Amino acid sequence: MLSRLGPRRAGLLADALTIVSIVAVGVCVAAVLERGDVQQPDTRIGSATTPEVTAVDAPEPTSEPVDTTFRSPELAFPTTIPGCDNVERPVPESGTWGRFVTSADSYDNPQYPWYSGPRSVMMTEALGDALPDGVDVAFGSTRESLVFQPIPQTSSEPGDPPPPGFASASAEMWRGETLGLLAVDVSAAGTDVPPCVAGALQERTTARDGTIVDTNESWYEYGDDRTNFRSVVAYAPDGSRISATASDSEGFQSTNVGERDVVLTIDELKTIVSLPQLRIAAAIPSGTPEPAEACDNSFAFSSGGAKIDAASAKSLNTALERIDTGLRFDRGLNTLMLAAFDAGVVCTHVDVLDTGADLSISIRGGQELPTIPDVYDPAYASRPLSTETLDGGAVLQIDESPYSYSPVPESGSSGGMRRSVTVTYPSGTQVQVRSHAENPDEPLDADTLRVIATAERLDAL
Repeated sequence: MLSRLGPRRAGLLADALTIVSIVAVGVCVAAVLERGDVQQPDTRIGSATTPEVTAVDAPEPTSEPVDTTFRSPELAFPTTIPGCDNVERPVPESGTWGRFVTSADSYDNPQYPWYSGPRSVMMTEALGDALPDGVDVAFGSTRESLVFQPIPQTSSEPGDPPPPGFASASAEMWRGETLGLLAVDVSAAGTDVPPCVAGALQERTTARDGTIVDTNESWYEYGDDRTNFRSVVAYAPDGSRISATASDSEGFQSTNVGERDVVLTIDELKTIVSLPQLRIAAAIPSGTPEPAEACDNSFAFSSGGAKIDAASAKSLNTALERIDTGLRFDRGLNTLMLAAFDAGVVCTHVDVLDTGADLSISIRGGQELPTIPDVYDPAYASRPLSTETLDGGAVLQIDESPYSYSPVPESGSSGGMRRSVTVTYPSGTQVQVRSHAENPDEPLDADTLRVIATAERLDAL
């Protein structure tokens, strides 16, 4: 991810991760970078650029401007790079960059036919198996657990080819007591290999099969915050461009705390970019499934609750593991992860085996107790269907909503039903358990959802 930003921004891993995560929800994203040689205007009272004011009309005191200057190592040019016959001077880049996303996430993106759900599963499994012993994926959301994500559909001018699409996987990684960040990108970049540019790489090698591998180890500063990184990029003969970058920066939505460092070596990154399963022309094994459906934050875009760390999630998962509903799921209920884009919610999604129903669980903290509605109040909208106060003061709400497709499809279901049970505790912990099924199947009944939502030790946030 990092190396595709160009030699002058090769270190902006944290910003790139943020953009990869944010663009997936369908918004316009841009990043503005300030170069080290760009002087910021002095806006302090009494400076040469600000007129003096009297005590009568003086504004409220303001804090000192935040330093957002981008810095990277000084480059000596001309220079030589091992493996490069010629080294080019870096080309100055524009200070603003971005892309516009026009669709929600989908592995079935016609702009990038080489990629698919089963391919992402194959790539994710190979990447996980390639991690060195003693290196583990840290707590996070599905988007930040080293799972290859969909490539968002992006806008382009009529007749123009779509912009390069990157299948990206990232996560914070533990190596002993040390925490670092890993980001891996795969794209169909074509067989043209970019020239050697000063500052973008420190060495270029050629493998036996003709794959070109560039390595780089450097740092950057954004304001007074320095990030160190190592990056390896492979250009394969089939047109694959595979990059792996390790840094000591923090993940986009991290709730992990620990000493940070670059936890993977150049050789370990080379092993990752050399994985045959990461090449765009790699054959997908027969029977490779689609990716498991990720959980979401069903409450709202922002929960308003405190961040949930790994220890709190582990406690909740232990409580869920004890629940016996008599049902079988495709994976355990004790699989809570952070919700995408909300570090104050943990959630999981499972399919209920031998039925046409699924089950989702979302938990957050910092919530106020709902008021009991007056069903005779003309303003009452019949939602939720029922509300009651439990022993101990928790409030339980049951709701359900049928839905239908219009126009009715020629084949398949014409609609379905969603059912939910939400329990809010006096402590502020809120547990929501939802089930969904398409006709003629039925979602799980409210009694089953209630058993899960009121399980012991879920009131933990």
